[in-house]
Amino acid sequence: MHSTRALLDFLNQTSPFELQEAWDNSGLILGDLKSNFQHIYLSLEVTQEVLESAKKDSVLITHHPLIFSPLKVLNFAQYPAKLLQIAIKKNIQLIAMHTNFDKTHFGSYITSTILGIKNYSQQGFAILFCWEDSFESLCDFIKEKFHLNTLKITKSHTKTPQRVALITGSGASFIRNIPEIDCLITGDIKYHDAMEAFALNINLIDCGHYELECYFGKILAPILTNAGYKVIISESQNPFSFV
Repeated sequence: MHSTRALLDFLNQTSPFELQEAWDNSGLILGDLKSNFQHIYLSLEVTQEVLESAKKDSVLITHHPLIFSPLKVLNFAQYPAKLLQIAIKKNIQLIAMHTNFDKTHFGSYITSTILGIKNYSQQGFAILFCWEDSFESLCDFIKEKFHLNTLKITKSHTKTPQRVALITGSGASFIRNIPEIDCLITGDIKYHDAMEAFALNINLIDCGHYELECYFGKILAPILTNAGYKVIISESQNPFSFV
């Protein structure tokens, strides 16, 4: 058996929870610091499938918190209470590592390990690098590395080289806050984000939220393993399909 407090302390050393954004809810979502557990599961999301496949007396560490805002009612027929009920019945504790993990691990892993780009810098959530070829070649490169057939893009100019920012998850709101970039790679880009990017002469590449963050378990697993924990990656599936 392992101590929940010791695990949370280790995770805090790995990626300090104090780095999370004010609106975030990283840390212990469900559980008790005085409790113990037998198994650790890693997943991008808390889903019914992940909870049902997990053994009792476990800890499930996810990137996205199951609870963002305070809950006034626990209606077990609705989300997220339905999932909380399953976790409580099986004594599964929930821990989230969200915006703190974005700042300490996610962007650099995607850039260096998935894209293979070694020359980059970091500014908060954003990873910055220079692409010495055309925008079209950057799109082809992104599709190849993320194994995507298509990308959603907005093309504002054809400048070469491209000064690129990459933000995992949903980062379009940062368009106006990152100075002197030519292209932003992120997920969940909306119509009005695209209009703003056109006005600022910035190219956009939308890889998809899940596609950028499905690596959470792969990043955290070796860190926990090296600390003596045994972990099981039980990844949630992409909620979207394409027809």
